[in-house]
Amino acid sequence: MILKRPLDSHRLRSALPPGFGWIDHRLLRQGYLQRCSPPALALYCLLVCAADAQGLSFYSEARAAQLLGLEPAALWQARRELLAAQLIAFATPLYQVLTLGGEEPPPTPRRQPPARVVAAPAPPPKQKAPAGPAPMEPPAPAGLDLRAMLKASLSQGGAR
Repeated sequence: MILKRPLDSHRLRSALPPGFGWIDHRLLRQGYLQRCSPPALALYCLLVCAADAQGLSFYSEARAAQLLGLEPAALWQARRELLAAQLIAFATPLYQVLTLGGEEPPPTPRRQPPARVVAAPAPPPKQKAPAGPAPMEPPAPAGLDLRAMLKASLSQGGAR
């Protein structure tokens, strides 16, 4: 059993401060993370952070694409995925982050590849695990490589 303890006890989260956005744990527990592409999850995160208490925000397509380092077609695809997964509602220019309901996520069609795909390096061939302590870092969920996303964003000028 893993003993959980705060790593920085001086910065513990408590009640939600004004203007703080949160991501519902059911996004992970109900499988949305595995079913949405990284651009769709990035858009969802932006909308959660920008939303007011009712989940409403109105970032323009140009600004959202700029903040996320996405081409317009990739942003549209990400929005379509979030709409199909019933995570957001959208009526130009207004977005609404929807509450997650029930125990099972709504059925969504198998996602199409994003309009612009950045190729991640091929994983190294499997080798026999060396004897010794287990690695400290847990593996990322399938299809979600945050390091590759960050490198791709930086190489495309996404972070300024």
